[in-house]
This record gives sequence, structure tokens and C-alpha cells, in this order.
Amino acid sequence: MNLFTPFTLGSIKCQNRIGMAAMSRQRCDNKEMIPTQMMKQYYMQRCTAGFIITEGLPLSLDSIAQDGSSAIFNINQAQAWSEIVEALHQKGCKIIAQLWHCGRVTNQIKTPLAPSAIKIRNSKYNEPKEMSIDEIQEVVKQYLECSKLIKYAGFDGIEIQASSGYLLDSFLKGSANKRTDEYGGCVENRCRIVLEIIDKLGSVFDIQRIGIKISPITRQYDSYDPNPKELYKYLLEQLNQRKVGFIEIRDDDYPENWLDFGYPSSKSDIENVFEFCRPLFKGQIIGNGKVTPERGEELIKKQYCDAITFGRLFTSNPDLVEKIKNGEKLNEVDTSTLLSQGPKGYIC
Repeated sequence: MNLFTPFTLGSIKCQNRIGMAAMSRQRCDNKEMIPTQMMKQYYMQRCTAGFIITEGLPLSLDSIAQDGSSAIFNINQAQAWSEIVEALHQKGCKIIAQLWHCGRVTNQIKTPLAPSAIKIRNSKYNEPKEMSIDEIQEVVKQYLECSKLIKYAGFDGIEIQASSGYLLDSFLKGSANKRTDEYGGCVENRCRIVLEIIDKLGSVFDIQRIGIKISPITRQYDSYDPNPKELYKYLLEQLNQRKVGFIEIRDDDYPENWLDFGYPSSKSDIENVFEFCRPLFKGQIIGNGKVTPERGEELIKKQYCDAITFGRLFTSNPDLVEKIKNGEKLNEVDTSTLLSQGPKGYIC
């Protein structure tokens, strides 16, 4: 096996094992958050990937992290996405919608939602409010309603964003979740909202077309758990019991005391996150997080991962698949245009 071997992601047949990771590029230039023709062109330029995971799609107006996000919480948005989905399908590329609630990582919302009223330290972000049980259940309902629109638009699958310090990750991590009710405390309680969402999505999508993104050892946005092995062992075993199709795992390598958070280094928690997760989950594992093509090949050969998603490399190399295959030099990433407006650095 290598990056170019066809495979089945859950029950999604893909032409190769190279995926484009979800990225927030802030290129949706309308208040209705409807994907544009420029966005369609962006995705189509990268259609030689085996699969594409969309930019994070907010669930509602209360879950937006930044300007320029597209979404899929109403029919007009879903209809526009269906055009992109159909065009990619005609090229043999599969596309998975990532559902995203920013949680406390936002200044678009005066009082953001979070499991606990804990501000991200050393940041510009507003202090969040602790969610009530009713607000938690409303968010679970929003995931369900958005999944119906994703199914309507013809997406091949759905991924919930539960990594990198956003809402679901903050429920999982002890640094952000100090609740004392059924959504806090022990690992079973902190995983509850994630598993409730998975169970709801299973009423809309075949469970083999459902996935989740996790980041066991991140420090992003003040995210940390003192016992990630216990936390993710439980979560992955639960996902495995439900026969979830795939998980995307972000690897991280933050140094000790990054941003003066006082946390140990990422690798001191779990040295090899893919090797740790592999025995715990029988479905497909997608490697993510600054994984080079060379390391991706190694991870697939060792069977720690079944596919690799690349983010920034795809921004500057829409022909990334061909370049990797032919051993060509890759263009450097233009970081100045990752988050901006207009076609520069977006359409090549």
C-alpha cells in the first residue's frame, strides 16, 4: 500500500489515499454564508485528491468563529454546496462535510458557548458562558438538522470537528471542562455530547460514512487533558463499538509551557499518537497535522494510518497528488494569503 492505492474510507470508495484537510480560508464573501463560484473553482482545482474534507461548516449563527465562513444550516446553502459536490463527483473525487462549532474560539459572538465559563488564556477571545443542559441539547439538535441538509446536498460523508480546542474538544479536555453534571468530570461524562451527536447522525447517515476529527495531544487554544490516554482509549473504544467509519487524528508537537500555559510538551503525553490509537479503533484512520508526504507513506506502510490529509500543502499546490507521484518540488506555502479575501493565494 502507498498514498496512491485506492481504498475505502468507511464505505466511501476513494481513488487514492491523499485527502485535502478541512481549512478555514475565509473566502465566502456574502452575509448569507452561501458557497460561491470562486469556492467551487478552488475545490475543483484539487479534485485529484481521493477525498476532500470541506472547510469547517458552522451549525448556526451562534457557532461562527470568523468572517468569511460558508455554512450548511439552511436550504439555500445546501443547494449551493450540492453543485460543488456534483462537480467533484464527475471528476471521481469524494467530498465529506465537516460540521464545526467554534465554542469559545470566537469574537463574532459576544458571549460564546462552552462547557465551562473559562476564557482562553493569553488570547483575544471573549470569555464564554457555561452551557445549560438545554443549550447542550440544542447544539446536538443542530448537528442532526445540519446532517439532513448535508445528506440532501449529496455529500459522501460527514465529519464532526472534535479537535483543536473548539466546542466538542473543550468538552473532552479537562482544562476547559470543569462541569459537575452529566457532561463533566469522568471521561464517560466528558465524552457524552460527542457520542450523543454520533448516535443522532447515525439516524441520517450510514454509520460507515460518519467520521470524527480528534487531537489527543494538542495545546491549541488552551486545550489540554492531564490523562489523554485514558480519555481517548474510552472515546475510541466507544466509536469502535458504534462501528464509526473513520477518525482523523491530528498529530501535534507543542513544546513545554507553550504560550505560558504551563502544560508539558505534547510528545510527553503520547509520543506516537497514531501508533497509540491504531489498536483501539478498527475503522479507517486518517493521519493529519503537518505530516509530510514522506512520513505519510511510512505511516501507511506501517498500517498506523490508512490515508493522510494535507492542508497547507494543498493551498499552494492544487496539483499536489501529481507532484507527489512524480517527485516534483512543492511550492512553498504563502502564509500571507491563507486567511484573506479574493482569489490571490486561493485560485491558482
